Amino acid sequence: MTDTNDWTLLPLEPGGTVIVKGIPVHMSTDGKLRVPQDTPVLSREQLILDEKDADTATKKIYYALQLLTLDPAGAPQHHDALINLLDDRAEATELQPVLRSLAIISELARKGDYLGALELTRHLIQFDDALVREFPAG
Repeated sequence: MTDTNDWTLLPLEPGGTVIVKGIPVHMSTDGKLRVPQDTPVLSREQLILDEKDADTATKKIYYALQLLTLDPAGAPQHHDALINLLDDRAEATELQPVLRSLAIISELARKGDYLGALELTRHLIQFDDALVREFPAG
């Protein structure tokens, strides 16, 4: 992950606004950050905090994308891992919607749109969970 020594301290007080990469970030008077609704964000609740919790093929893809987002210095290594995981997941299915999703995730990652790829991967995780519930093994 990014070392906090590399972070910039923003002079943001309640009621203040700053622009970060073209996106306005507003500190409300109740101490909450506000951004436009269409702003891609990754919240703590959306993170896989421990690699061992990436216990399915799709969650492993998500974890690799998460590392690409949070650890830019390790991008080449994380990208190689991501490509291998995407290939493995694609080889394990014949479902066209899953294959299309994996292709889009790969393209988004190639373009550096990791947050977009994470969002689509979250949907694929939900799809996988629904399949397991509907058609349990055994």
